[in-house]
Amino acid sequence: MSISPMTRAARAEETTARLVAVARRAFATQGYAAVSLDALAAEAGVTRGALHHHFINKAGLFEVVLRQIDREMAAEIDASCAGEGDHWTAFRASFHTYLDIATRPDRARILFQDGPAVLGAKAFDILIDSGLAETMDWLRMLIAEGRVNAPDAAALAHLLNGATLNLAFWVAGAPAGEDRSAIAHVTLARMFDGFGPAVLSAQP
Repeated sequence: MSISPMTRAARAEETTARLVAVARRAFATQGYAAVSLDALAAEAGVTRGALHHHFINKAGLFEVVLRQIDREMAAEIDASCAGEGDHWTAFRASFHTYLDIATRPDRARILFQDGPAVLGAKAFDILIDSGLAETMDWLRMLIAEGRVNAPDAAALAHLLNGATLNLAFWVAGAPAGEDRSAIAHVTLARMFDGFGPAVLSAQP
């Protein structure tokens, strides 16, 4: 009996999803260097050859995992900020949410420790570009509403994304036993205070 192309495609998609799920758990708990492709393939119930067919190599599989986490975080941010009362409050909250969810233990090692080591500058580019267009759109709207004091939405979007990402790197890189989250949130809030409605209302 022949297998239809759609069935083959569905099976390939299911295999890919299973490999990504297994790899994600391993990368988060063991770290990239300690992960064995043979062990991943065995746990996922596929051959080593099948793994290479889908992802070429371990770095390719790692990049897929990192991008999956990045997409998940974008969806979580959208959901968490949907109920905020006004545009300015929602916009600020989205960055605080990012700081919390990106530095979760099951994500931080992949994003901030192994990501740059495995993918180099590409890891930073993936994370810094995530949501950049949406940030620009929000800032254009807030500037037009008179809620943000900034000469250019694109420049400020790059500043905010870069600053928040670097702050997340700093939080994730804290020594064992040191929690930097609280001071990171205070610092982030102070940064927003520098160009928000309070600054506009204080101008003559």
